[in-house]
Amino acid sequence: MAEFDPTIRAEVERIWREHLGVDPGATQAELTAQFDEEAQRLTELVLQRVGVGQGYLVRNWKAEHPGQDPDVMMTHQLIAKAEHDSREAVLAEELYSQVPEISEEQIARELEIEQRIEAEIAQRRQSRDPDRWRSGMVEVPDLARRVVRRVWPSEAMTFRTYAESLIAQKMEDNERTPLTAADPLADELAQMIDEQIKASKAAGNRVV
Repeated sequence: MAEFDPTIRAEVERIWREHLGVDPGATQAELTAQFDEEAQRLTELVLQRVGVGQGYLVRNWKAEHPGQDPDVMMTHQLIAKAEHDSREAVLAEELYSQVPEISEEQIARELEIEQRIEAEIAQRRQSRDPDRWRSGMVEVPDLARRVVRRVWPSEAMTFRTYAESLIAQKMEDNERTPLTAADPLADELAQMIDEQIKASKAAGNRVV
C-alpha cells in the first residue's frame, strides 16, 4: 500500500472509533486495513492541494518582498504551511464533515489543543531545540518525506516517522541532510534514530 500521512491516519482512526463507528464483527487486521486505505485516500487529496497552496503562498511572499526570492529556510516554512493548510482543509471536508454531532465546544477545545501544539513547535524551532524531532515537535514537509523514502526506502514505519521528523528539523535549522543511502550522514542519522526507538520502547512509550 502507498504511503500515508501518520497524522491523517491517527485522525481517521480516532474519528471512526469515537464518532462514526466501526464494524464490531471486524477483526483488528480488517480495521487496520480500512483505516490505512482511508488515510491513503485523504493523503493523496492533500498532496494534490499542496502544489497549488505552495504556489499561492510563494506568490504572496514575493508580492510582499518585491525583487526577492524566498531563501531555503523560508521555502521550507512555506511548504510546511501549504501542507498544514491542505491537511486541515481535507480533514474538514472529507472527515470532520461526517460528524455533525461534534459540538462547538468540542471543536473549540480541539482547536485550542492544536494551537498549543503549534505554539510549542514554533517555540522549539525558534530556540533550535536539538531534540525536538524526538517528540515530533516539528512540521514535516513533503520534501522531508521524499528524502526519507529515497535514503531509507525499506525501513519500518516507526523508523520512517522518526526519520521524517529528524530530516525536517535539519531542514528547519539549515543543516545538511543525506542525499542517498550511500551518504555517510545517512548511517550517522540512522544510528540516532535506532537509539531513540530503543529508548522509547525502554521507557514504555508507544511507537508507530
